[in-house]
Amino acid sequence: MTPWPATIRRLGIVLLCALLVASCATSNTPTTPAVTPAPSSITLVLWHGWSATARQALSRLVDRFNQQHPNGRILLQSIPLSSFDTDLRAALAAGGGPHIVLVPNTWVGSFAQQGALLPLDGLITAGDRQALLPSALGGAQARGADGKQSIYGLPISIDTLALFYDKRNVLRPPEDTDTLVSNAHGLGDPTIPRWGLAFNLTLDNTIGYLYAAGGRVFDEQGALVLGGTGRAGAERWLAWLKQLHDDNQLLARLDSSIEVDRELKGGRVLMSVDWSHQLGLYRSLWGENTGIAVLPRMAATNQAPQPYLRSDVLAINSRVAPAERAAALEFLAFMVGSDVQAELLKNNLQPARDALGLNDLGLDAVQLRAAEVFRAQARQALPMPNSPTRELVRRELAQLQRQVLRGEASPADAVAETATHLQDLLPSPNP
Repeated sequence: MTPWPATIRRLGIVLLCALLVASCATSNTPTTPAVTPAPSSITLVLWHGWSATARQALSRLVDRFNQQHPNGRILLQSIPLSSFDTDLRAALAAGGGPHIVLVPNTWVGSFAQQGALLPLDGLITAGDRQALLPSALGGAQARGADGKQSIYGLPISIDTLALFYDKRNVLRPPEDTDTLVSNAHGLGDPTIPRWGLAFNLTLDNTIGYLYAAGGRVFDEQGALVLGGTGRAGAERWLAWLKQLHDDNQLLARLDSSIEVDRELKGGRVLMSVDWSHQLGLYRSLWGENTGIAVLPRMAATNQAPQPYLRSDVLAINSRVAPAERAAALEFLAFMVGSDVQAELLKNNLQPARDALGLNDLGLDAVQLRAAEVFRAQARQALPMPNSPTRELVRRELAQLQRQVLRGEASPADAVAETATHLQDLLPSPNP
């Protein structure tokens, strides 16, 4: 482990001095039985990159844990997001690092393969495991250095997509994509401008509709099927995205987050597909008129999309000592408990706990609706990829999408080319 913080080192020196003094004081009475000193308090360092309101909420929860567990205290260390990944990798590679990390689930796979994270199979209770959203827990699973699939952390919060809308203009949220577009046309007027729909068409925002369109990249056995049984659906998905992209009555662009953000803050957007962490922005614009709904079904197939789900995962350094491990596991269990998960929700962080009653938490109407919608959406979501192989696939799909939306290739040609490329790149069978 890395050297203890200065305050902890000073505490150790004080304790050592006290023991020396005690030894000198009893040196003239050798017949006195030795007394085994009580175990000292364990302090665990936790690195995180949360900011603003989320960081304050986390600090309050850590204070609560420390009050309840004086012999296993957590010391928070906030690391700038710009250097978090680099600093963490360097510390872990050197055989040190914090005892606990709070990281995006997308980091879990690479750290697990390095042997840097403690596998939690057999260390967490079945109750904690079953209480969590399966898609959130799935994001904390990865193949370790031993090649085995294991759980390498517990998710405490989630982030996924939904449809936001201004209830003053949208009386009923659209249930399918055809209605979504037609309603957006009726609400919008690009000459003002006013947009009935804002939709940033990045892969992360739209891949859920690949599955709704009947497309697949892999089958249930992990075999690549993008160029086979998954091809027709993938082409349908890309053709639909191209239709949105080329519709000048919609604010549907590739990598248009800055433009969408500007139009939103200017009060010129009435519906938007966005992530749960943006709830505060929509509330600042629409107040109690903020509407939230699950994503509309794909009209061509009548299938619901399966969007990505990101999660924030608490993981333990694989090099912690047994006593430190026990204290760290206590903290992880604390953070996925009902009371803590409710507190996160009250601070506009969507909880990873599925088994959480919502009606008696004192939430306002918008908070309650958001929690209901994002939980429903999370139940049919897919974990954001966290393995190097799946991340490679994600990059290839993003390139496929860019080619089509920019008019550089037809959906059919782009899918065929990408399928061939992946066949060459991926190991067989695919992990």
